[in-house]
Order: sequence, then structure tokens, then C-alpha cells
Amino acid sequence: MVIDDGNIIIVFDGYCILCDNFVKWIAKKDKYNKIYFTTFESDYINKNYSEIKLKNSVVVINSKKNFFKKSEAVILCLKTIDYNKTLIAVLEIIPKAILDIGYSLVAFFRYKIFGKKKICSLPNTIISKRILS
Repeated sequence: MVIDDGNIIIVFDGYCILCDNFVKWIAKKDKYNKIYFTTFESDYINKNYSEIKLKNSVVVINSKKNFFKKSEAVILCLKTIDYNKTLIAVLEIIPKAILDIGYSLVAFFRYKIFGKKKICSLPNTIISKRILS
């Protein structure tokens, strides 16, 4: 699949309840259908991006096949859905290292705080044509 300019793929932990809720929220806000979704365990990732492995970060892939992780990935998601420009501007002012420390702390404790699903899955509220399996 070729990703059009301005579109992105969000690769997320399909076991993580926090990640699942983030993906549902992003999908709901993505009024122009610019975002595709997949999990680290999907055939799509294994065939096309085998170097991507499940870590403590969401990964975003843009149309130029660049990878974005942690806070950069979240900011790119927010920009793609044209979210609150003031919030994005504030996030871009904060040094990446500080944002990534915060991200890493949440990622490290995500299963303990939000829980973990027994099976890897994609939210069923996402339109199937936006899921890369």
C-alpha cells in the first residue's frame, strides 16, 4: 500500500488499553481519513517494516517512510488531525528530551495503570479500510 502525501500510519501496541483508547480517539478526530492503523504484530508490519518491533513507544510512519517515535509521534498525530494549534505549539517549545521522559514514564507503567488485553487487537470502532492488517 502506498501512503499518500500528508497521510500517516500509526503502529501501536495492540495489547495496551491506553494505546487502544488513544487510537480510538485519533480515529474519531481524523475527519479527512489521513490516518491508517496497525499493530506491531500485524502481517503488514512484518512484511513491509520488519525492523519495527514492539517497544515502549507508538511508531508513526509518514508518506516518505520516515519513522517517528514517542513525543514526535504524538505531535505528528495531533498535527495530522488538525488538533488544537496552541497545544501543539506549546508541545513543540518544550525540549524533546523532556517530552520523551514523560512519554517513557507513561509507557513504562501503561499496563499497570491502564491494564493489558489478553489478545492483540485493533479497536472495532475504526473503519476497516483504514486498518492495515
